[in-house]
Amino acid sequence: MPEIRKLDPSLVNKIAAGEVIERPASVVKELLENALDAGATRIDVALEEGGTQLIRVADNGSGVAAGDLPLAVAPHATSKLHTSDDLFNIRTLGFRGEALASIASVSRLRMASRTVGAIEGHEIICTDGQIEGPRPCAAPVGTCVEVRQLFFNVPARRKFLRQAPTELTNATEQLARLALAHPQVAFTLAHNDRASRNLPATADRRARIADFYGAELAECLIPIDREERGLRIEALIAPPAQSRASTKWQYLFLNGRFISDRRIGFAIREAFRGLVEHDRYPVIFIFLTTDPQAYDVNVHPTKIEVRWRDAALVQSQVLAILRETLLSRDLTPGLSLARSSSGAAALTEDDLGHQERTRAALADYLKSIDPTQARLAFQPPRFPSESVRPSISETLTTRYPSFEEAVARPTHSTVVTHSGEGAAAEQRPPNGKPVSGENESFEPPPANVPPVRTAAEAQASVIQVHNTYLVAQTEDGIIIVDQHALHERILYERFRDRILAGALESQRLLIAPTIEASAGMVQAAEHHRELLLRLGIELSVFGPTTLAVLGFPSLLKTVEPGEFVADLLEKLAEQSEPPSDETLLHQALDMMACKAAVKAGDPLTAEEMQALLMQRHLTDRSSNCPHGRPTTLQLSTRDLERQFKRV
Repeated sequence: MPEIRKLDPSLVNKIAAGEVIERPASVVKELLENALDAGATRIDVALEEGGTQLIRVADNGSGVAAGDLPLAVAPHATSKLHTSDDLFNIRTLGFRGEALASIASVSRLRMASRTVGAIEGHEIICTDGQIEGPRPCAAPVGTCVEVRQLFFNVPARRKFLRQAPTELTNATEQLARLALAHPQVAFTLAHNDRASRNLPATADRRARIADFYGAELAECLIPIDREERGLRIEALIAPPAQSRASTKWQYLFLNGRFISDRRIGFAIREAFRGLVEHDRYPVIFIFLTTDPQAYDVNVHPTKIEVRWRDAALVQSQVLAILRETLLSRDLTPGLSLARSSSGAAALTEDDLGHQERTRAALADYLKSIDPTQARLAFQPPRFPSESVRPSISETLTTRYPSFEEAVARPTHSTVVTHSGEGAAAEQRPPNGKPVSGENESFEPPPANVPPVRTAAEAQASVIQVHNTYLVAQTEDGIIIVDQHALHERILYERFRDRILAGALESQRLLIAPTIEASAGMVQAAEHHRELLLRLGIELSVFGPTTLAVLGFPSLLKTVEPGEFVADLLEKLAEQSEPPSDETLLHQALDMMACKAAVKAGDPLTAEEMQALLMQRHLTDRSSNCPHGRPTTLQLSTRDLERQFKRV
């Protein structure tokens, strides 16, 4: 066996640099954190060739004394920890004492600093871990660190660096993470002697977000500021219409530190579930503030991961606050018909055709409005309590019987009786008395509740376009509603409310349909048996590759049982990893609502259109269908006037 030897300090630092310093962006992050810990109010960053040739970070912080400069680049030397207890009460961004030593071991580093009250500054120069100085130099109060030729002595690492634009993008992202968390500090960024970012100090996080991502996004952000159980949650969240194709627009900060947390990421997904499409991600900025003893940041050298003392509590708090905020807001996106000259060239023929159809639909709507009703805004009546809300089933029962069951109040049990060759089923409420299939009559609304519009008024306020979209007049413009998407959301929320109260009632089928099932579908049926029973679906093995549907939810009277169950089992069998019960339930209810909802191309009567629009105001998250697609678009009077050159 070879002789065991102690590694050379320079080699130890190079090994440590492999964990802490991955690319120029890592150097920028570590130097910015040191500057913020020093109390800087202004930080200037300069890069050359994406940081591969030069990284310079200058701040106006407290500075480093001449005698401490050599210790600043020594391994495991820091001013931020004194005892082992300090490790569990960290209030600074840096604390490990590794960053500068690691950077100095793989670059040519110069560090100049001057403390408050000193008449001159001092500098040190480190090359491959060898230190020269300190020696006097001219320097303003604060610290300036120059890092040249990163990885010059580690060619294996240097060859993995990307092109300068890519490295610049990564370095800018590190600057953004710290600048967003510390808006009270001014930042500048220059690349190859050209100004790239100039971020003045501000007390408004929204202004700092606008500096990076534009005023349009910043203006639409919804603010949150809550404190519960020692955890303060500040957030700025964008409406679902502003979702992006990746999670790069989701920022999470803890006591001013950018972190990544799987549980909070799950809370964000759950809060926006059903509001954004499955391949889209919300834009959100979350700033958490809590006692440092409530978490441990000493998990990884990059300090981007934390361990919570009570992770479940933090997750539930974030989820509850996000859900409450989203449910309390009107998330209907606006529709703008304005087209820029640059964007018009990129439009396809389908896009142009869709825009022309939209304009034609709006023109038809404007022509159809009765002049005597033109000033009447479509205002669905507001009802003070659930007991006096009109049921949408009253107008849609004839065409779509599932509505009657979707909103029926009493929970009925189904009793199947057999007589001779046939069989009959009757519904009994909990008291055991048979009831008819019709809904209970509602008490008349009190005198102060506005009456529902007449059929003539409804026709004057809403029309159906291409048997797919509903166009209605509002107080400040027009709304365009996708009838299938809105009806799907209404049914989903109804089904969800019913299943939270208990298993859905199941109707025994006199002639059980059979479905051909793959091995995965049979396994899914057995594995998710409890979930299926909760949904009112009862299955039985009818053969090696055949399943029989014995019971089916009575809410889905218009849905073919065999086809629905086959589609559901196929979806359950496709799960690559076992999802949570809540996710499975969401997928199942989503399918139920989609199958039972009115379809694009189905003509609706005036009463049916009126009922759908009234339920839009009485349904949670009605701005999006369960898949996350928008149900409604708004076109303001201002936009119309702009299109018709009236302003």
